[in-house]
Amino acid sequence: MKTLNKQINKEVLTEKAANGIAKGILKSQNGFANYMQSLSKNWKGKQQWIFLYLVCLIFGGLSIVAIVNPFRAKDTNSSLIPKPIAVPKSIHQQRNGFAITENEFQQVQEYKAKHPNLQQERPGLFDSLSLIEEVYYSQKK
Repeated sequence: MKTLNKQINKEVLTEKAANGIAKGILKSQNGFANYMQSLSKNWKGKQQWIFLYLVCLIFGGLSIVAIVNPFRAKDTNSSLIPKPIAVPKSIHQQRNGFAITENEFQQVQEYKAKHPNLQQERPGLFDSLSLIEEVYYSQKK
């Protein structure tokens, strides 16, 4: 029973919110219409037509600019352009013959010595460093 009451309460709340939003929109539309009526009540027919043409030209022009502008943009953001996937070179095709140098291996060892709780603190980094050590030892064979 409690879930049914909660569901009914949610429906009532959403309906009240929707009615409030609709009333607010109607109120603002009526306010704008009354303002425009008071502004243009003394205008002649020709003045009203000129105003109508100006409004149509302004908003029509802005709409055309909004539609055409994305097609004219020559400045493309490089982050949106996909980059080709680079295939890593084989270990034997590299100049020095080793994928991981002795210096890099020493850096890994020093980092692990500085951070003894690395496995608990950052397990992903620890796994990566262990993988580097494994590759280094496998290429030494």
